[in-house]
Amino acid sequence: MDFLTKIWSEISHFATQYVITPILNIGIWDAVDILLLAVILYQLYRFTRNRRAGRVVFGLVAVVIVSTIITSLKLPTLNFIVRLFSAAAFFSIVVIFQPEIRDLLEQIGNLTLFNPRSNTIPKKRMDQARAVADETADAVEKMAGSRTGALIVFEGLTKLGEYVETGKIVDARVSSKLLQNLFYNGAPLHDGALIIRDMRIWAASCVLPSTKSKMNFGTMGTRHRAAVGITEVSDALVIVVSEQTGIVSVAQDGKLLRDVDGKTLRDILMTYIAGNAYLRLKRANMRKEYLEMLENVARVKTPAEPRKSSREEIVEKEFQKLIGQDEPTEETDSSIDSVEVIQAPRADGSESTTDEEQNG
Repeated sequence: MDFLTKIWSEISHFATQYVITPILNIGIWDAVDILLLAVILYQLYRFTRNRRAGRVVFGLVAVVIVSTIITSLKLPTLNFIVRLFSAAAFFSIVVIFQPEIRDLLEQIGNLTLFNPRSNTIPKKRMDQARAVADETADAVEKMAGSRTGALIVFEGLTKLGEYVETGKIVDARVSSKLLQNLFYNGAPLHDGALIIRDMRIWAASCVLPSTKSKMNFGTMGTRHRAAVGITEVSDALVIVVSEQTGIVSVAQDGKLLRDVDGKTLRDILMTYIAGNAYLRLKRANMRKEYLEMLENVARVKTPAEPRKSSREEIVEKEFQKLIGQDEPTEETDSSIDSVEVIQAPRADGSESTTDEEQNG
């Protein structure tokens, strides 16, 4: 009982000192501090939940909880071990999370906040970007039709120098025929990835890292794994053409989009290369098309009422004369001989007779 009482007193003291008292004395800046800390922890959780580091974080949390319990119990030997571990905890965390820390720092460096012009291009380079997108999409469509395997990497802000060194420098203008020749099965540089830097074919036959994720690739081969792998360590955009099926896929940010058609591929490439400049232009074109559609709709006139024939007009006038709504005119009288008049039946069932019949 004394042991349980001691544990309970330690827990109560900890809760009073580090939970209840801070809550009672909380201020505005304390609330801001807590809110910022919560945002940072949530972003760290999102960053690590789909990585191997996620399980390591849970392991560290378990170690911290056990260390706190040991410290509260004041066990001499275990306390000494905990103090030794605490002294090297910072360096241990750096070593354990080295890949994740590097990726996190790269993502922070690639933020638009620190690169305000990185998500757009000058207007004078828009034609070049459109030509690169069209030539690439055309080559990809033809290679997909002939089931020629291809792996095309568009370099972003993260430079891929270490992977460029594994291939051969080309430094040529992007053209559909050149892309098809480079990936032709008999070409010396067809095996490996092609890297496009600053809208030029920079290197070919490059070796890319394979993915470390547990994504289900099914029957997809090493090209798709390499495409996802390079996007996990950089902000590159990768196009993959399957040699077995001819299906076109696009990889970015560790994700893979399958079965991409030509129009969608052009939009993806233009959005990646030109950024906001292309999006603004696309919105303007969509607005223009919408206004033109509205203008065309406004120009459509309702069909005019079909004009009555002369016979129909004469019949209508004669009918109005019979029912007493219109007085006969000379024109109507002169033309009535050409109209076949239908006599209305009398009330007694006999047909009415004309004046000539009565006088006759």
